[in-house]
Amino acid sequence: MMLSTEGREGFAVKVRGLPWSCSVNEVMRFFSDRRIQNGTSGIRFIYTREGRPSGEAFVELESEEEVNLALKKGRETMGHRYVEVFQSNSVEMDWVLKHTGPNSPDAANDDFVRLRGLPFGCSKEEIVQFFSGSSRVAELKFKPTMIPLESSWLCSGQVPMIGRGLEEGIIALAGELGLKG
Repeated sequence: MMLSTEGREGFAVKVRGLPWSCSVNEVMRFFSDRRIQNGTSGIRFIYTREGRPSGEAFVELESEEEVNLALKKGRETMGHRYVEVFQSNSVEMDWVLKHTGPNSPDAANDDFVRLRGLPFGCSKEEIVQFFSGSSRVAELKFKPTMIPLESSWLCSGQVPMIGRGLEEGIIALAGELGLKG
């Protein structure tokens, strides 16, 4: 693994908003002016636990300069899709690829809820505290897991939580948050 001057491992970007039918060649064309490490092998799609494309991918690049230039592609379109590009690294990429897709250790766990849009400085304790005021939600067993971001364990905005049952957990959370259908 390469180490940049900022201590990040590897040089990668995370791409979100890809068409679900997107191919490696389409990502190569989107980043045609960038040097992708190992060509098409440097593009790693993220899949759902059902094995379907998630619309996200990691792209490994050859240098920090290439990452900075790739970030400028954010907000461009691929077909009719608005594509977002975020700075990442091999630690985050490896963690996400290991914990997603049909063969991930989390795929067999139906008691899994993913929270998105959390503040980047959010701690495990703050998440537990947020949900602790509810009698029904308090029955859930929390096991927050932070996704690594850069070389630290800062929250990347996604926190998996394990409860008694996915359906029961979602119903309880929706009820407490006033999201009754």
